[in-house]
Amino acid sequence: MEGRLVNTTLMRLAERDRLDSRAREGLQASIEFIERSFDGLGFCLSEDGDLLSQWRGYADDARGVSIGFKHSYLQALQATRDTDAAGFSIYKVEYEQEKHDEGVEPTYRELRRLIDDGAFKTRGTRSLLDVRTPEEVAADDKQIEQAHTSLLYKLLGLFPKLYELKAPAFREEREWRLVSIFSGADTDSCQFRASGGRIVPYRAFELKQLTASPVAEVVLGPRHETPPQVVQSLLKQGGFGEVSVRRSQASYR
Repeated sequence: MEGRLVNTTLMRLAERDRLDSRAREGLQASIEFIERSFDGLGFCLSEDGDLLSQWRGYADDARGVSIGFKHSYLQALQATRDTDAAGFSIYKVEYEQEKHDEGVEPTYRELRRLIDDGAFKTRGTRSLLDVRTPEEVAADDKQIEQAHTSLLYKLLGLFPKLYELKAPAFREEREWRLVSIFSGADTDSCQFRASGGRIVPYRAFELKQLTASPVAEVVLGPRHETPPQVVQSLLKQGGFGEVSVRRSQASYR
C-alpha cells in the first residue's frame, strides 16, 4: 500500500468535487505515470525509541538496538550536500485522513484548474459541426498540450507526499522519513545490496563531523546482552562522544 494513499486521496477529493469519470481516469493514469518514472529511497525512523512492536519487527527479535538520531543534526546534514550530488528531505508521516486531505488539497485545486483548461481533452479531433479553422484547431491543441504538461509538473511536485501519508493503523509508529528521490535513469548515483531475496538500491550519506554529534541516545533491546557501558565505549571510540545508553523498558517473551 506504500504510496497509494496519495492516489486514494486525490480520487476522494475528485469525487467530492464531482469531477467527471474521464477526468478522474486521466488524473489517476497521470499519477501512476509519475510513480513509474520516479522512486524514493527511504530511511524510516520513529519518535518512540522503545516500542514493543518495533522491537519485534525490526530489531532481530529484540536482540538489536534502537539508535536515536538528533533531528537538528539531520537537518544540518541535509543542508550540507553538494549542489550536484543527490540529497534527501525530511518528512513527518501523517496518518489521519483529515491531514491527508489538507496536504493534498492545494495541489488538487491547481490540478482541477488545469483540467478545466483542457489538460485531458483529445487533441486534433474535429466533428462535422466544428467550425474552427485549422489555425484555431492548432491553437486549441497547443493549449491542451500546455495544460497537460503543466498538470504533470504539478503532480511531480506532489510526489514527496507519496512518502508522507500512511494508514491510521500505523499511527503508533509516529514515523519520520528521510527520502532521497531518483529516477530509473539515475541508478549510477546508487549502490545496491541484497535483502530478503531481492536487490535493493540505496544511497549512503556519511555522518559528517558537524557542530553536534548525530546520535542522541541508544536503547538496548529487551533481549540485547551487551552491557550499556561497553556500548558507550564503542560509541566514544567511534567519535560519537558521550552518548546516553539505556536498556529497553519493554518486557518481552
